[in-house]
Amino acid sequence: MSQPARRGVMELDADRIAAAALAVADAQGVAGFTMRAVAQALGVTPMALYHHVEDKAALAALLVDAAISQQPLPPPTGIWREDLWTIARWTRDSRAAHPAVAQIRRAYRVWTGASLEMTERWMGHWRESGLAPDKALVAATTSSLAIVGIVEEESVFRDLARPAGDALARLPSARQMFEARHDRDAEFELLVRALIDGLYDRLLVPG
Repeated sequence: MSQPARRGVMELDADRIAAAALAVADAQGVAGFTMRAVAQALGVTPMALYHHVEDKAALAALLVDAAISQQPLPPPTGIWREDLWTIARWTRDSRAAHPAVAQIRRAYRVWTGASLEMTERWMGHWRESGLAPDKALVAATTSSLAIVGIVEEESVFRDLARPAGDALARLPSARQMFEARHDRDAEFELLVRALIDGLYDRLLVPG
C-alpha cells in the first residue's frame, strides 16, 4: 500500500523517481505508465512529482536511463565483431527484462545520454571493422534497425497463439515451422552474426 502523500518535495530525486517509474512500467505496462501512477508509487502527489519532472517525456527519459543502468554493458574486448554481438545480445536481454521500456521510449520519442552512448559505441565498433567511413555508417545504421526489429518481432511472435490445426492442415512447411522445437538463443545469435558478417562482406567490396 502506498504511503500518504505527506513527504516533502525535496525528498524526491532523479534516482528515486526513475526507480519508481521503472517499477510501474514493469508492473503495469505502457497503459499504466502515468504521472499519477508513479507519484502514487513514490507516496507523493502528482503535483509534487511535477516539481522534479517537467512532463511525461522527461519521466520516460529517466525510465530509459534507469533500465540501461540496471544492465551495464561489459567493457569492449577490442574484437569488433564480438563487441557488436555483445551489444545485440544486451539489447535482447534488456527488452526481455523490461518489455514496456522500448514501447514507452518509442511513444515519447526520447533520446537520453545513456541511449546515445550506446549508439556511439555501436558506430565505433563498426568503424573498427576497417570499412570506409561512409560504409561503416551504412552498416551501423542498417544493422541497428534490423536487430531492434528482430528483437521486437521476436517478442510479438512469442505471445501469439499457435494457429489452429485445421489452418495448417494443407500447409506442411508452415506446420513444420510451428511444430519444430526452436533454440531461440542460438537462432538469434546465428541471425545477428550472419547479419554482421554479411553486411561487412558486401560493403567491403569496392563500388
